[in-house]
Amino acid sequence: MQNNNYTVQELIQNQSFRRMVNGTASENEISRWNNWIEDREENRAKAKKAMAEIAGFEFKDPDQPDMKKEWRRLYDTTMGKADANITYLPNRNSNSLWIYRIAAVLIIGAMVGVGLYIYPESNAPSTQVQQITEEHTISTGAGEHKTITFSNGSAITLNSNSSVTYTLGLLHNQTIEVVLEGEAYFDAEGGNEESEPIFSVRTPDGIVRDIGTEFLVTIRNGHSSVVLQEGKVEVDNESRGKEEVKKGEMLTFTKSEVLDRQFVNPTFYTSWATGTMKFNETSIEELAKFIELRFAVEVELVDNDLSDITLDGAIYFKSLEGLVRSVSEVTKIPVYQSEDRDKIYFGKDSCNVNKN
Repeated sequence: MQNNNYTVQELIQNQSFRRMVNGTASENEISRWNNWIEDREENRAKAKKAMAEIAGFEFKDPDQPDMKKEWRRLYDTTMGKADANITYLPNRNSNSLWIYRIAAVLIIGAMVGVGLYIYPESNAPSTQVQQITEEHTISTGAGEHKTITFSNGSAITLNSNSSVTYTLGLLHNQTIEVVLEGEAYFDAEGGNEESEPIFSVRTPDGIVRDIGTEFLVTIRNGHSSVVLQEGKVEVDNESRGKEEVKKGEMLTFTKSEVLDRQFVNPTFYTSWATGTMKFNETSIEELAKFIELRFAVEVELVDNDLSDITLDGAIYFKSLEGLVRSVSEVTKIPVYQSEDRDKIYFGKDSCNVNKN
């Protein structure tokens, strides 16, 4: 092959290799990849990792008495029976048999779905292929954020004191099932209205599904809320049915009812994850209310003229201190924080306020 030193990422992005993994490659392509994979142990290790990423799972060998015999029989009753374009190499050693196992698992998954599969043949021992989902749990502590990035470009950013358990399915483009506790920002890349959702987020109060979008889900004080920054979101609840959330809306709900629906500045709520806050004729009073809610501090406007000022544009920050500093630089308004960091003062008279 032209490139004999592929990296795992290059294999994942190689369309010919992806066709081979997904079972749509030509006979010549399969033959070339087989030769490259079996050329050296390093190639086999890279191919395993790339296949696992493309397929969405790690393959684990089941316990079997005679691997060559059993996988040959499985091949004959699946790919061989269907006259598939995959070359079987009976003279290879057992270390190379994993490629046939993965190919067989992909075919089995397409036929009967996820679970434990048994292929009996008269009185012969059955071959078992187990899997086929992979579950992970990620948690954060106080003041900690974590970002989980997926191979399709989508990402979950987890806020502090939160956790997500997500499940990856068999197929590369399958919906990522998420169970959330706390708060997380979801950036779903590559979706469209005709495709399956990238994320399906389960909360105690319902399921949030996206179609190519950026949104925030929060679980707090016995209810859930979703803030939609871009795209489309649907909230599904067995008792209420489906609720569509529009761009710029915040929907707050429980299992039994919708508590509130209002248009908001979504970047106020998502800025902790994106580091960006956008303004569109936003008043200082609106900004002050948000800072109080998000950062659990008290904000005092010490200058009466501030109510006439509105903000436009965008600012970038990574902390409360960065936020108030950016606002001060943009508006030319003095902003101070008390020594105990529990109070923020806006206005030209704030320098004369006792900040203790």
